[in-house]
Amino acid sequence: MRAVALSFLIITAASAFQSGSFHAVRINGAGRLQTKRYSTPEEIPLSTKLNRSTSQNDLVEQLESSQLTSTLPSDLPEWFEELAWKGVILVLCALWASNFAATKLVVSQPGVDASMYSVARFGVAAAALAPGAIATLKKSKVDMETLWEAVVCGSWVAFGYLGQTLGLMTTTASKSCVICSLHCVFVAVVAEVWRVSRSTAETKFDYTRLIPAMIAVVGVAIVELKGAGGAPTIGDALSFAQPIGFGMGYLKLEEIMAKKPDGGLAVATIKLSVVFLASLLMYELTPLFSGASDFALTVPDISPILASPMAMGGILYTGLVTTAAALWVESIAFAKVSATDASIILTTEPLFAAFIGAMTLGEIFGASDYLGATLIVGACASAVLMGSKEEH
Repeated sequence: MRAVALSFLIITAASAFQSGSFHAVRINGAGRLQTKRYSTPEEIPLSTKLNRSTSQNDLVEQLESSQLTSTLPSDLPEWFEELAWKGVILVLCALWASNFAATKLVVSQPGVDASMYSVARFGVAAAALAPGAIATLKKSKVDMETLWEAVVCGSWVAFGYLGQTLGLMTTTASKSCVICSLHCVFVAVVAEVWRVSRSTAETKFDYTRLIPAMIAVVGVAIVELKGAGGAPTIGDALSFAQPIGFGMGYLKLEEIMAKKPDGGLAVATIKLSVVFLASLLMYELTPLFSGASDFALTVPDISPILASPMAMGGILYTGLVTTAAALWVESIAFAKVSATDASIILTTEPLFAAFIGAMTLGEIFGASDYLGATLIVGACASAVLMGSKEEH
């Protein structure tokens, strides 16, 4: 799958400096990038237009740093280019879905617990993106306010990731992913609350936004009470940190990128660094939760990971491929596909997670699970489409 994603990137990169259409890009209320095509650069609104003196090399560097406004032209047919990038997003979706099974495989190794896995995974990911982030910080001159907002965003994301990792100790990969997918509905509801509370004019809450939430609740109830994963567990409860943490992370990211559109890579690295520090804190506090009477800071002992080829491979895979590399590719791919299409593609993540969990862990995804997951995916797609109609 990595080869497929790479081939799509090579095709688009090869056509990057030919003549063709132009794009202006922004982040929408669901935390996804939205693009609009223009026939000439002059049609792009002044607020989103690049400086005319920008060289092609600088333009590529800005794109790699998640610059939200770009003018990458292409000789490829418009339908083919968009279809290719939709394929890249589908590959990303499958990669992210594989995180759930990979996490369970790693934490099942002798001596490896959730806190040790999180420290190793996010430490590797943050280190991989650090060089590019430093270069971005030097060029964009990110101010302290933006840095603080990135830390807050990272704290929400850390809440989601740690809930995911701890939850997977006692729940199945497929159930965890189904619960995680609720972030689409969560974002839609919170965004509507913010819209009403921040409006200067008299504005009413759009109660139709609650319809997808109610459908999703029914879907979760079916998966939890009738699913093949068994009775509800503490891991299921911890997994609900995902839609809250990731959803708030998307909303905070939208606010940050609206103010500092050229600081994408730096903000992503700061977020991962915060997740790493939160994982380190969880690692240090774990002995207290296990009954230890004395608290003492210790250097993380990752010898159980180094001693297990399975754990080592899982850390490198989730740290470098599904976290660091996927985040970088996401910053490019999501600028090529509309926010609505990208979000709908990503609602298929629970289906990939169920398939991967069945193949690698032997998990069972029964008829009730499929029914519940269908309701949740449908609710997410409805929430996305409602937001898209409102924007238009």
